[in-house]
Amino acid sequence: MQKHDSGFSLVELTTTLAIIGIISAALMAVMTNLNTQSERMNAQTDLLVGSKQLFDIVEPWVALAGHKEATPNLPENQAYQIVSSGHVQFCYDLDASSRQQREFRVRDKRLQERIENNFNCTVASNENGWVDISEPIIRTLIFTDSDGSDYTLDMRLELEKIVPGTDETTSTVVRRRFNMFAMTNY
Repeated sequence: MQKHDSGFSLVELTTTLAIIGIISAALMAVMTNLNTQSERMNAQTDLLVGSKQLFDIVEPWVALAGHKEATPNLPENQAYQIVSSGHVQFCYDLDASSRQQREFRVRDKRLQERIENNFNCTVASNENGWVDISEPIIRTLIFTDSDGSDYTLDMRLELEKIVPGTDETTSTVVRRRFNMFAMTNY
């Protein structure tokens, strides 16, 4: 009787394991790349959602800037003031006897807000009362009213965020023009 060897040889097994290892390494690289791209898209989505939230915070106060009920009337030149490119102040009457000032600025990559009952609507030089109202995602914030339109305010945001699990950042630039509805009564 003749003896037959059954099974695989060592060379066949080693070759098979090497091929499986190469395929596994390629699949792991693809999965890592897909995960990184997914995190990048999630970070980009977070920035877009964050920009909408920032616009939604500022928009009602832009519309209310210059609202007048109190006596003496709020002068048009005090209804809003762009203090610096990243700092804006709005003034409006709450009712027939009180006036409020609301300011927004960017500090340490966060939007900050300060509210004061200030009948004269003058910008306070102190640092009291500022409250952080956003995540630290703002690279730059620019308020402008130089587009030639009456009673509009532009807000331009450049946002950035670190992509989780990487050393890269993602960024976006968004801009929105707000109508100053109360100012149309002047």
